Amino acid sequence: MKLPVWKLFVRSRKVRITAFAMAGALLVASLAGLGYSFSAPGETGIPGVSYGHSGQFDYQVYLKPNTLYGSSIPQTESEEIPRVFFRDIIKEVRLAFSYKFDSSESASITNNVVVTITAQNPGMWQKEITVLEESHEGNEFRVDFPLSLDSLDSMVDDIEEDIGVTSSERNFIIKATVHTTGKTATGKVVEDNFSHEITAILKTKTLELEGDFKGSDTGFGEGVSYKEEGWFDYEVYLNNNKLYGATVLRSEGLPTAEDSSATQILGPGLVYFPKIIDTIKASFSYQFNCNKQISSRSEEVEITAIIENPGAWNKTLVLLPKTKQPADFTVSFPVDIDYFNEVIGAIQAETGASGGSYNLKLKADVRTIAQTDVGVVNDLYTQTLGGKLASNTLTWDEELSHTQSGSLGEVTASSSGGGSSRDLPISGAVIALLALLYFGWCRTQPVPAPVAEISPADVEAARARKKYKQVLVDIAELPEVKPGETVIPLSSLDDLVRISDDLVKPVLHQASEGRHVYCTIDGPVRYQYISQS
Repeated sequence: MKLPVWKLFVRSRKVRITAFAMAGALLVASLAGLGYSFSAPGETGIPGVSYGHSGQFDYQVYLKPNTLYGSSIPQTESEEIPRVFFRDIIKEVRLAFSYKFDSSESASITNNVVVTITAQNPGMWQKEITVLEESHEGNEFRVDFPLSLDSLDSMVDDIEEDIGVTSSERNFIIKATVHTTGKTATGKVVEDNFSHEITAILKTKTLELEGDFKGSDTGFGEGVSYKEEGWFDYEVYLNNNKLYGATVLRSEGLPTAEDSSATQILGPGLVYFPKIIDTIKASFSYQFNCNKQISSRSEEVEITAIIENPGAWNKTLVLLPKTKQPADFTVSFPVDIDYFNEVIGAIQAETGASGGSYNLKLKADVRTIAQTDVGVVNDLYTQTLGGKLASNTLTWDEELSHTQSGSLGEVTASSSGGGSSRDLPISGAVIALLALLYFGWCRTQPVPAPVAEISPADVEAARARKKYKQVLVDIAELPEVKPGETVIPLSSLDDLVRISDDLVKPVLHQASEGRHVYCTIDGPVRYQYISQS
């Protein structure tokens, strides 16, 4: 705790001597400057560098198929897709694989696809053959290929004859692997591998297809979020038969090119329902303006999300790590509401502190360093977008943009008269006289009692909050120790953090006067570290 000036003055003789000396020197210098100002030309101070930050959040909410915003009512019943086929009436089997790539920034995409079929006797042998290898440009493509049952049977017959081991059923893993590379208009490179597989089981009389026909994956790299989808379709051509009354059986094939108007997207300023949200694609744009010419400039941005249970706890999550950006940039990042709910659920399970709604805040921190002919601008710009996350609704604040101004240094300009140049020495003389009067008054005050310093436990807590902000959760009150619960005391906070990392659990922190308790709860075991003065 800092002492008031008059208390420092009364307690320390050294402070008193220094204060009187400085005030006296200021008075002498001010009188000398005042005398000089009557003969010297005047000078006027004007701002050296004035600058401004401006930032804006934006977001789009992509929805799952739903009745609320859709134009049709979903069907309550659907026809079952055949998965078992009878070989005696099969004429030909053809499979198709479709792939789609969506990203938060438009990009030039190249896809290399390889389709393989692996024959196997599980736990004994495997044999892989490549049936298709192609390259496709664009965000989506579709390839098809035959599934020759007789050729596959013949290959397995040869292998079983060589090794002398036979089986009643034959498994074939059909796998499509796509290597996608892309480059955005801003030069960012996206590269990822996606694979999906199904299993064909051949028996004497039947063919059975197993596994999920459709798969998807998401990713994030170099400020670009993306989603990959791949799915298999089949066409089984039949001889004339009375069982199906048809000569071809097809899966529920998804179209290779979906109408973009079918995708339901909501803009800012609405009430959103998390149960029908597929993804939220957000962005942050930043501009820097300066009245002086800039010779060099660099910027670093970090995007975080802060979840808060008011009065109980808060948790900070990094959405976009600190990255260097060019002048005047826009960055994109995903806002995963499902993940936020998982974090809330995990903290509720640990602390027992639940809430009906939570404060959700997106925070952008931009560090700008600009070199001008007057000096270096080194400034931090912070902008937040507040929101509320309830059990069934999500809302954001309406204000998406923000500005902040600043200035650096001061330059002087000569004037014909000396009137303005006298202001500084006159002000200095007045300040010196007031200081001497104040110090004289301070000298008459009684000596105060010593003031206690900040305790080592509070100092350690401040350092821990900065060092372990990703795992530390501040709470008003720790859960009570349950009967049968084992409490393991630890000698340092570093040991507790290592244990929490291994258990993938947060470190709970309760603060009281001169005492700080940290713990991680893992079922019936509580790891605890206590810091106190």
